[in-house]
Amino acid sequence: MSLLKVNHLYTDIKLSDRTIHAAKDVSFEVNASETFALVGESGSGKSITALSIARLLPDAAKITQGEIFLQGKNLLEYSERDMRSIRGSKISMIFQEPMTSLNPVIKIGDQIIESMIHHEKVPKAIARNRCLDLLNAVGLPSAKRNMNEYPHQLSGGMRQRIMIAIALAANPDVLIADEPTTALDVTIQAQVLELLKNLQEELKMGLVFITHNLGIVHQIADRVAVMRYGEIVETTSSETFFAKPQHAYSQQLLNAIPSIHKRGLRLSVDSEQSVESMSSSIEMHDYPVLNVDRLKVHFPIRKGVFKRVIGHVKAVNDVSLKLYPGKTLALVGESGCGKTTVGKSIVRLLDVTDGDVMFQGQNLLSLNSEALRARRSELQIVFQDPYSSLNPRMLVGDIIEEGMVSLGVEHNADQRRLIVVKLLRQVGLPEDASNRYPHEFSGGQRQRICIARALAVKPQVIICDEPTSALDVSVQAQVLNLLKDLQVELDMSYLFITHDMSVVSYLADDVAVMHQGVIVENGSALDVLQNPQHDYTKKLLSAVPKLHLH
Repeated sequence: MSLLKVNHLYTDIKLSDRTIHAAKDVSFEVNASETFALVGESGSGKSITALSIARLLPDAAKITQGEIFLQGKNLLEYSERDMRSIRGSKISMIFQEPMTSLNPVIKIGDQIIESMIHHEKVPKAIARNRCLDLLNAVGLPSAKRNMNEYPHQLSGGMRQRIMIAIALAANPDVLIADEPTTALDVTIQAQVLELLKNLQEELKMGLVFITHNLGIVHQIADRVAVMRYGEIVETTSSETFFAKPQHAYSQQLLNAIPSIHKRGLRLSVDSEQSVESMSSSIEMHDYPVLNVDRLKVHFPIRKGVFKRVIGHVKAVNDVSLKLYPGKTLALVGESGCGKTTVGKSIVRLLDVTDGDVMFQGQNLLSLNSEALRARRSELQIVFQDPYSSLNPRMLVGDIIEEGMVSLGVEHNADQRRLIVVKLLRQVGLPEDASNRYPHEFSGGQRQRICIARALAVKPQVIICDEPTSALDVSVQAQVLNLLKDLQVELDMSYLFITHDMSVVSYLADDVAVMHQGVIVENGSALDVLQNPQHDYTKKLLSAVPKLHLH
């Protein structure tokens, strides 16, 4: 008997003006100790299917038909009270956006311990010890200290590891992992995947793994189901999927994967589209558009009643980077190494302890607020967590248009609206998206909105903080093609902060590797990727899931 069986599931989302059929006739089975990968583009219905299984749908969504069997019992016949005892113990879920899933006013350790005490009735002392073991297992650098911290004190990757620990706390029979490694660097990703594999063997746990990273699918999945427009279009063994996919959309997904072999070529975003050479009119430039020199960002550690400073966390320590016009510099490294802090410091969203940030010959750190505002349109940032960076009370069209208005980029209202429509189309969203709110979109779609907002003010430099981490490979290919097209057209430069080495190998001209607040290696992308010198760089590259297509 299957551990989890989904039969002819239909889930609808009722909006004010229409009904979206988010899951249509979805059927699949997951056996004990099996990893079942659910792949497909953002908005295809993967997450809604997962939420349907766990009975955690938002108010606007409703299961209209179908059956969901867990160990032979139909979950749709359970009351909400019964489901509370099922969630966490029998079936657990890792959510895509950790910051919106963690309680901001409860310490990390207490959130994990709560699940153990509720489901397994263990004493608090034992629960604390198990909590510490779990945090160490998912790769928290200072687990004992992290237990007593709040979610906002940790990086995005660290928060995702906390979510994984919570999901595993009560040893569930079925684990639904919705993009569980999206915010993790490759070394921690490898560690977490190994942890999941070991737990699977130990507990005979069934794993539903929702991801857009086909390298991970190739590495861990036993079977693969491909979703599109709410329907499963292909279900097959992992071996068959990568060797000989049957559906045209499955072939499209595989064709869209970036790699070092596709440098200078357009990524295919349509199953019938041939991969054409990408023309480039970019000329070599001798002088960097952005020159970061000996940047230091130290956060004070305060203690006692009077909050005296007793030390500093050296998040960024003597970092120097050079970004040239029309080029892409990739900044890579583990979660918590200081990459995002560098990006935020450059655009003056964090206080800098020391150093210089020269942008087109002008030191941004010496500008007053008025002078800095005048340069904002030329230097933009796309944040890692799209949901928390979008105003939930504003329509998407107004969000994209807001920057143009406040920075005086386009004064004509009709022209601004045309630009919004064009940008939405460029990032793969429908025109009517401008009249909807952020919560009506999936995580990947929200990230596309953030990219459109950054592009709206026609910047010369964009700091991209994991801009494609929430995107499936077909939309990622679309966005990467867009970024490359804009680079050619506008001579635009990117500081690309990422842990996805396949994107780095495809997009980056230069690479800087960051570890514990310092740059340990930098150089051209081909040199660093093909002939790494530093042991940490070698460790990063060895942890990347390998994908060999036939």
